This record gives sequence, structure tokens and C-alpha cells, in this order.
Amino acid sequence: MGRLGGFTLSVGLALCAPARAAAAEPSALARCEEAFDAHPEDSEAAMCFFRKAQGQEARDEARRRLQGLIARHPDRPWLTLVLGHVELPSEPALAEASYRRAALAFRSQGDAEGEVLAGINVRNALGMRGQTEEAHQWVLRVGEVARASGDPKLEVRALILESAELSDLGQDLGRAYRLLKRAEALAFPGGTDGLKKQLLGTLATVCVNLGRFDEALDVYARLEELAERTKDAGTEARVRFALANLAWRRLDARPDPGGRAALLRMGREALTASRRAGSKVSEMLSLRLVGELLGDGPGERSEAEDVLGRCIDLARETRLPERRIACLWTRAERRAAVDADAAWRDADEALALAAEHDNPLYLASAWRTRATVAFRTRPLPEALGHAERALDAVEVLRQWQRDASSQAELFSNWASDYHRLAGRTLEAGEASAVPPREALERAFAVSERLRARTLFETLVASRALPTQEESPEQRKARDGVLRGLSVTQRRLLDPALSASERARLLAELQELERRERELRPATRRTELPLASLDATGRPREQEPHSAARRAELPFASLAATEQHLGEEEALLVFLAGADHDLQGEPAGGAWVLAVTREGTHAYRIPERARLRPAVALLSGLIERRDGSEAAAASALYAQLLAPALRELPSKVSRLLLVPDGPLHDLPFAALRERADGPPLMARYELARVPSASLLHYWRAQPERPPEGEALVLADPDRSDSRQGAMVATARGGVFLETASLGALPEARREGRTVSEALEDTAVKPRLLIGAEASEQALKSSRWDAVRILHVAAHAVVDVESPERSALVLAPGAAGEDGLLQPREITELRLRDALVVLSSCRGASGALLAGEGVLSLARAFFESGARAVVASLWPMRDAEAAELLERYYRHLAAGQGTASALREAQREAWEDGEPAAMWAGLGVMGDAALVPVRPAAGAGPRGVGRTVFLGLSGLLALGLSGLGMWRARRKRRERAGGGAA
Repeated sequence: MGRLGGFTLSVGLALCAPARAAAAEPSALARCEEAFDAHPEDSEAAMCFFRKAQGQEARDEARRRLQGLIARHPDRPWLTLVLGHVELPSEPALAEASYRRAALAFRSQGDAEGEVLAGINVRNALGMRGQTEEAHQWVLRVGEVARASGDPKLEVRALILESAELSDLGQDLGRAYRLLKRAEALAFPGGTDGLKKQLLGTLATVCVNLGRFDEALDVYARLEELAERTKDAGTEARVRFALANLAWRRLDARPDPGGRAALLRMGREALTASRRAGSKVSEMLSLRLVGELLGDGPGERSEAEDVLGRCIDLARETRLPERRIACLWTRAERRAAVDADAAWRDADEALALAAEHDNPLYLASAWRTRATVAFRTRPLPEALGHAERALDAVEVLRQWQRDASSQAELFSNWASDYHRLAGRTLEAGEASAVPPREALERAFAVSERLRARTLFETLVASRALPTQEESPEQRKARDGVLRGLSVTQRRLLDPALSASERARLLAELQELERRERELRPATRRTELPLASLDATGRPREQEPHSAARRAELPFASLAATEQHLGEEEALLVFLAGADHDLQGEPAGGAWVLAVTREGTHAYRIPERARLRPAVALLSGLIERRDGSEAAAASALYAQLLAPALRELPSKVSRLLLVPDGPLHDLPFAALRERADGPPLMARYELARVPSASLLHYWRAQPERPPEGEALVLADPDRSDSRQGAMVATARGGVFLETASLGALPEARREGRTVSEALEDTAVKPRLLIGAEASEQALKSSRWDAVRILHVAAHAVVDVESPERSALVLAPGAAGEDGLLQPREITELRLRDALVVLSSCRGASGALLAGEGVLSLARAFFESGARAVVASLWPMRDAEAAELLERYYRHLAAGQGTASALREAQREAWEDGEPAAMWAGLGVMGDAALVPVRPAAGAGPRGVGRTVFLGLSGLLALGLSGLGMWRARRKRRERAGGGAA
């Protein structure tokens, strides 16, 4: 599947090389020589030799003629540069020397364009030979020359080179992406076609490596259009392969029984196109893809052996070790079923080559191949050891990513490896191939290494290491970018914008976002050096940096998790893997681990492909609000929870849920044992936690007293930034429609009720309504005193660009846009506070495998929140207000975050409210957090209110109670229980 840990390898820049032409007669080279003698100042005259010198015989003649011309024209380094191009296919070392001489000559002449092009080719030649450190020095030199020249075309080439280096080595792909987006702004629309092709090809590769498949598809479409217009057969062939590879990646994520045959056809078409274009690089890529896609019948096995053998031979001939590594590991995996010894020889050769080139990307994939071969040829316990080593190599690759978001995106491409190892380990425990307890401990450890890693690292580092100080210049630059972001987003909120102006502003916004990320102060981190892989590709255990990293990330063990859970708690850890991979091999399956103080048990659940539609069906039925979801809720209960809950200790009353994959979207509160029975939340307190390690982290922090301030923002007034005001019935919207979002009058009532509920507690409310509920007021609050942050407002969720999601507030100042976005939320510096998002979809967003949901709730955890209450779906204004009023009544009585929500939801259910009203709201984080305590001598606010209502209040309360009794009676009658 173009598999390199989810990476598609760069096929090289070829910055000076056009598509190959047909082999030429020697007379054509003689004409090149005549043309150059006539116009020695013309660099294109020198390039004639490269275009015509195809085939070994023609290259030998071109080399002789070029050497003669160099002797006659020693002041024309373009000849030396082209000589390097001619030498490269057969004599890379000679080519490197020619490129060096050309670069130095261009430098002495002050020719920036020539030095940039020669330097790029020196770097590429060094990279082919695995000399990464020296190659990097040439990348730096090219960048210096390009920037000093002031030529945008040269700067684009330098940016492409730097990003390609990062991509090829699997280093900091987030930075590679941002560099390419900067280059894109310079290259379009005025750049040359060749420059655009180089840029788009590298950008598409990086997008695939980061798992941004939709964007990659769009970039490939642009590249294909450009190739067709310029009649570039080589680029067309490359795009055909890339599209086939991308389709394979999508099929891996969403299996389709007939998809493999369609992919094989695409692979064969790509192979034909590459041969027609005479592109050996594209041919190797396509050969490997076809070899991997062929089936297991005798004829297809024989064909696969032939095409992969051809791929390896071509890689040797062209001296491209990365292509040889990829073809070797593909052949190793295919041979494992028929010739174990041959498979291991290929796997060992691939690993040795990867170690020789000191490349973490290839090493991780080579180790993965050894694990695959081991699973097919060795006893299961031994295979598990190989798989664990492969994950060690993945960890090193991950640490090369300096940007947290690119770490998460890259890691999601390897999640299936963690699922496979955890599942196969549990299977080994079932079969007693590994002692059952040991299997549980090892599988749990693998799960913790997968879960919410970026969030965990961010929180640990923020406590242990200070944020890097910004220089005054950096602060000034970043403030300027932030002001630009605010201005641009305010303009985008204008509903009268034309389509063209909106497109222009969105492009401007994208550039500002890129600049802001580059200027963002980083948290100091201990990085794993590349040298932490030994000569065999195994991570070195004795590395001091590695030891520091392990000390920095104290993953929770199974024994410690059991010990630290309360007697009333059970931790349910879900692993939503696949039963089989695309080759039909066991992929670990899907499981739930039920962890309590009394021990741990593992249970099988349906695989990810079956869970996804079942979860979507339940959510759709709940949305109908007619109770039709009961059967689907019961079916999912039986599949996911029934065996585990039957065996839980009787004292357990709180379930801590660690969801995975599609289960992040599951409203667990609505599940039920029987279609006519009570929902899960009537029996248990529920809370979601990203991982056991994060739960330990939160509970290990010193407890703050339940006193301080509750900051309540309700119904922000944006009338100054929109025309008119509408009353909304749901707290939701789309980012580009934020300007049309209406007022939330019930949110005002909710804000007042929340404040009243907390007045007689040690947490004193500060209520901001309308224009006062502003972004400026929130940012300027004293966060060290805030114990509760409650926001009753609209929220917008952008799944494609999670950092554009926002809580919609009043601006409050000219420099604010009223959109409180994740980059701003993470800087609030909350201290173990409770955050309540009474808004649309605060718990939903883009889902990254392993990492979880990139939601607004997650951003508040990064800011220091200890628990977040948020919704999976849009909430109706009046219903949200009613449910949250119930919640705060119990919270003010001193109940914990999950206990209070359970009581509020149970009351709503008993009153006959539909699941759509209460099931989407959930607690994330520490369920046991108690943020409020009643003031000394005061009862809960919600109880005290009944004493001072007066006659009319008592009458209203009596009528309300009668209505509640009637609703409960109707519910019992529907359930067959009769009247009370």
C-alpha cells in the first residue's frame, strides 16, 4: 500500500531534469556541441547534452564532448553541471564531484541561480549515498544563497529542497508542510511549469505522509492537469502511481471486499504509464505496488516474484537504496508464506540497508517487515518480540517530528501496528502461548503507548519544563500575526462577502496560520537523536536521551492502574482494531479490557469496520427523538459491554471509558441492557478518559481546595459584528456561517441559574452576559483563581482545519474577533479547573487514530483543565439550559463532576426527555473531581431555593412536581411497569 509506516516515499526532485526522451543518434550530440560553441553564454545549449544523452552509449559520447567543451570554455560551469547529470545514472561519485565543482564555480562568479541548482544536485547525490549530515549542510547553503538573491523562484527551489529533506528522512513533517505552503504562495500563479510540478509533487507526498488524504487528492489533481497540459509523460506516470497508492491507503482505513482488484488494475495502469514514459523511478514504485497487490494463487505468486525481482534489479542499477529497501521488504512479506528462509534473508537485507543509511523512516518500516515475517513464520511469542521492537523504531521516528500536530498526524498512520500487537498479544494469552497475566500487562502497555500521546507529552512537559522564552522581536512578530488573524477572520464573518473575496481572504488566513505556528513558543522537550538506533536498526537502550524520554513519560502500568482505581471504579479500555488486514492476515481484532482493583479481564468486541456503521445508526436514531433507538442501543450494549459488566465487582458504580476509533462518537449514556430497560447512566456514573496514564497524571497533581471563582459567560452579544440578530434553537453552526448565528436567550437564563446555584458555595460566580461575555474579558481573567469556567454560547467545529474551530464570543476589543480558537485556549493556563461547554459539539472534531478527537474540549485539557463537560452533538438552547441547571444543582451540593451529571441525566430521563436531550453531554477527564463545596452552614443552593419561594413559588413547585410524577408514570406504563 505504498507502506512505509504510512509514508509514500519521495521520488526525488529532479530539479534540473526534464522527462526522459527517446535514445538519440550520436549526430544529435554533435549538433549540441555545435550549438554551444555558437552560443556559450546560453545555459539551455548546455542542457541539450542531457536531453539527448539517453542510453549508456550516448552518455559516454556526451561525457567526452562535454569534457572537451569544458577544456575550451573553463568559465562556463553550466557544462560541468550538465556533466554531472550525464554521469549520475552510472557513476554517482563522479557526478557528485562534478556538481561540487560547478557549485564552487558558480559561487566564484556570483551566479546565484547556478549555485542553487548545483547545490541541490550535490545534496541529492549525497543523499543517494546516505551521507545525510553533509547533504544537510548543502541544504543550508542553498537556502542562504536563495534568500540572499531576492529571487522568488530560487527561494521556492530552496524551500522545496528543505521540505523534501525533512520528508525523505521522516523528520518534522509539519515543518515540511508549512515550508511547502509558503513556497506555493510564491510559485503560483507566476512560476514556471517545471517549478510548479516540483512543488506539487513534494507537497502531495508530505500530505499523504501526514494522513491528509483529501488535500493530497486535490494536489494530485492539480499536478495531473499540469502534466497533461505540458505533455509531461513522466509526471503523468508518477501521478497515476500516486493515485493508486492513495486509493490503497483509503482502502486500508475503510476495507471494501472488491477494492483490491480495482487497485491492482490501477497499479498495472501506473506501471504501463511509467514504462511508456521511460521513468525508472516511477516504474520501481509501480512494480512494488503491483507485487504487493497480487494474490496468492500460483500464477500471481510467480508474477509477484518476477515484478519484485525486476524492482530490486532496477534499484541496484539506478543506485536508489530506498527503492531497493521497499522492494525487499515487500518481497520478504510475500515469501514468508512459501519460503521462510528466503523471506528472512530479504528482511535482514532491508534492515541492514536502512541502518546503513541511518534513516528512521526506513528503519521503522524495515522492523515492521521483520514483525510481519515473524508472525507468519515463527512461534507467536517470538513474533510478539519482533513487533515490540518495531514499535520502538516507530517511537524514534515519531520523536523526529518537532511539531505536536505533525507528531499526532504521523502517529495515526501507525495505529494499526499498535492494534495488531495488542490484539495478537491478547490472543497469545487466550491460547496460553504467553501467560495470561503477562499478556494482559503487555497489551495494556502497548495501548498506553498509543493513546493521546501528544496530549500526554504536552501536559507532562508543561509541568516539568518551562515554555521557551520569546525574544522581544519574536513577541512583536507573533503579536502582529495574531492581529492579522483577528482582522482577517472578522472580515470573513461578513455575510456580504463575494465568493472571490472570500477565497482570497481564506488564502490569506492560511498563510497567517502558517506564520503563527512557526512563531509559536515551544515547550522545551527532550528529543531522541537519530543515533538512538544502533547499527541493526534497534533503538539503543543505553542512550541517555532515551532514558530521559522514558522518565519524562511515565506510562501507567496495568498493576499501578489496578492499584490506584477506587473500589467503585472500573476502567474500560477499548481497542477498535481489525480482524484481518488487506492481505487476509490476522490483524489483532478488537477488544475491551475491563480493569478494576480486583484484576483485569479481556473481552472480544466487533471489529472497527462493523462498529462504525452501528455507532452512526444509533446516533441517527437518537436524533429522531421518538425512542426508536432502543433496539440499536441494546444491540451495542450486548456487543461492547455485556460480558465485561456481568463480571464487574458489585461495588463498581463508575465506569471510566477509554474509547477508540468510532467509539469516540458513541453516546455510551444511551446504551441499555434491554430495549425496554433503563439506560447505562441510570446504573453507572460515566466519564471518558484519553488514557490511563493521563488519569494517573491528573490524580497525582496536588488537590486544590474547592473554592475560588466560577467564570460564567452566557449568550455573547455579537450585534456589533453582524447585521441584526436571530433567535437560534440549536447551539451550532458552520464556521463560514458564524455571522448568521442567532442569540441564545435560554443561555442567559442558564447563566443566571448557574450563578445562583453557586452563590452559597465557596466558588463565587462572576457572570458575564451579552457584550460582557467577550473574548477580551475571558483572556484577561485571573486564571489561578478560576475553579469553574462555564460557557453557554455557540461553537463552530471545522473538521478539516481543527484549529479554526471556536467558541463564539463577543469580541470585547478592537483587536479580537470573538472566536476563541484552540491556539488561544491552550494559552489560558487553567489550573485543574472544571470547564463546562454548554455549546454545540464541544467534544467532537477531527479524529486521529490513537490520538483521539481534536476537539475544543481537548484544547482546554492542554490549557490545564482537569475535567471538561461537553456535548457530542448540537444542543437545543432550552434543553441545554434545563440540563445544565440540574447539573449545577447537584454540583453545588458537593458532588463530583461525573456524579452530578449522572443525576441530572437520570432526572431528565425520568421526566420523559428524549435521549437527544441528555445522552450527548458527557464528562471527560477526572470523574472524581469535586470543584465545589457548600459554604459553611449553607445547604445546596437548589434545596434552599424551595424555602424562600413564597406562595406562588410553592404552587409552581407543586405543579412542576405533579408534571414530573405524570411523566414518570407515563414512562413506567410504556415500560410495562404500571402506575405508581
